[in-house]
Amino acid sequence: MRSILPFLALGSTASAAFSCTGHPTTVSLQWSLGWKWIAPDGYGRPVVAVNGQWPPPSIDVCKGDRLVVEVENNLGNETSSIHFHGFYQIGANQMDGPAMATQCPIPPGSSFTYNFTVSPNVGTYWWHSHVPGQTADGLRGPFIVHDPNPPFHFDDELTVTVADWYHTQAPYLIDYYQSGENTVLTGGAEPIPSTGLFNDGRNVSVKVQPGKTYYVHVINPGNFVGTYFKVQGHNLTIVEVDGVYVDPYEVDLLYTSVAQRWGVLLTTHSSASQNFLIQCSVDTSMFDDVPDGYDPNFYGYLTYDASKPLPKQVPLPSNPDYLDETVLSTSSAFTADQVAEYDHVDHQIILNLNFTAINNQTRATLNGTTMVPQLVPSLYTVLSAGQNAWNPIVYGKNAIPFVIKHNDIVEVVINNYDTGPHPWHIHGLSFQVIQRNQEGEGYYPGGFLHASTPNPVRRDTILIYSGGYAAMRFKANNPGVHLMHCHIEWHIEAGLTATLIFAPDVVQQTIKIPQDHINSCKRQNIPTTGNAAGNSKNYLNLTGAPTQPPAHPMGALVDPSSLGTPSTHGEYFPSNRKHWAPWVPPAL
Repeated sequence: MRSILPFLALGSTASAAFSCTGHPTTVSLQWSLGWKWIAPDGYGRPVVAVNGQWPPPSIDVCKGDRLVVEVENNLGNETSSIHFHGFYQIGANQMDGPAMATQCPIPPGSSFTYNFTVSPNVGTYWWHSHVPGQTADGLRGPFIVHDPNPPFHFDDELTVTVADWYHTQAPYLIDYYQSGENTVLTGGAEPIPSTGLFNDGRNVSVKVQPGKTYYVHVINPGNFVGTYFKVQGHNLTIVEVDGVYVDPYEVDLLYTSVAQRWGVLLTTHSSASQNFLIQCSVDTSMFDDVPDGYDPNFYGYLTYDASKPLPKQVPLPSNPDYLDETVLSTSSAFTADQVAEYDHVDHQIILNLNFTAINNQTRATLNGTTMVPQLVPSLYTVLSAGQNAWNPIVYGKNAIPFVIKHNDIVEVVINNYDTGPHPWHIHGLSFQVIQRNQEGEGYYPGGFLHASTPNPVRRDTILIYSGGYAAMRFKANNPGVHLMHCHIEWHIEAGLTATLIFAPDVVQQTIKIPQDHINSCKRQNIPTTGNAAGNSKNYLNLTGAPTQPPAHPMGALVDPSSLGTPSTHGEYFPSNRKHWAPWVPPAL
């Protein structure tokens, strides 16, 4: 049923003249997570809000600042966590955020503090929940790290988000996606987004002044598909990719897969005589089937003068051409980002990506194994396992673990045997994009590969096309547990994740788990020591370690009565699973 709530007229997200002194400070935030009813496109639904606010707040800090975020989970019926996407978290791996990798999920009624230094990261990032499905229910926002000395000139900054959006809550979508019915009827098709949102709304105006250059942070905080973004009458000069400066490269349109970011310079015209259309669309080529009448287009406006008329809405052409970012080079004006192609590989990981049916569920596999969360967070296994932390089996076969020595040069090669593309993300680093071919061009040919430029572009998320491969190279100089996974929300729930463990000996000497992190585990009876099965007496005995996915995944939903002392909370949606109404995908 459609909401009768009024359409939300959301304004542009702008970081007006954000000032950095060059002297780091501490930025402290207190976040209370709770449910809120909103209608960003005129259709009402519950979302996860921060301090009663949706869209949730953008985080703005300066390079080198310390960030402290105290999170209180007042959702009542769901766990949570916060991942700061793209941040290296050097020396602070316990603050990375993915539940059951570097922490326990935060249960309802509990508080949890993230505390880390924002260095050496600069540029365009975002934060989001890292428990099943919760990002799709709105718990995400921009995270901008302002550089006091960027290698290019601009007058002001803007942040824009371009993403898909669902009218149905994530637990329903996950339940159906992983159901036998979906496997049989559609072969495991992903839920189709209801629409797209520009700056978390529709027809949003981005206010600009004539004769100025804006550093525009473009983010796709979505769940499934890539998005197109074009500003009529203006070109965009790419100067930053996923927080890494690059040599300037001019384009007229951006394609951004889920979780990717761009930093672009946009120079406005000298006159405020007219306003301009911002054209956006979702990438329907990623759908298994496009429903009849589906409109992938949505819009915003670059507004010079609010008193003048807005331009007519004209859709983008279907599947427009866009930049292959492998042609980009790291910035010659910023030597810290110039890293020549690594000339050798110490540790190569080759993963064949595919999908299959396991127990009548659609499951993703890497080399034939589907990821299933284990009983102990992998970081806690590292910290308690002593010398056994070097043995991959202690993390559980279905964590798909790889243990890597400190400072090894690592190459990850993904062969995509699936029928669709996958935005592949690695936590804790930015990788050199050595090679990435196009759809149907074949799999890794073997041998030592070379990039197309001496200083290849680095990013933390790369789209890998169907019937093709990508090769990513990096130095394992950030000790900790780092997930690597497809960033399509539904594929994470289907097990398309592997686990990298860098330098367990260094981790054991440098990482300490705060007491409030331990308390979150205790409230849920999650062990904080032991192997993947929770066995701390014999780390090589994996009896009881999970190897099969849950029969009826519920996303982040929990039964509050299982958490000990109940918390005080307002109304939430849904109250528990037995009250769910049946949901089926819209007819094609």
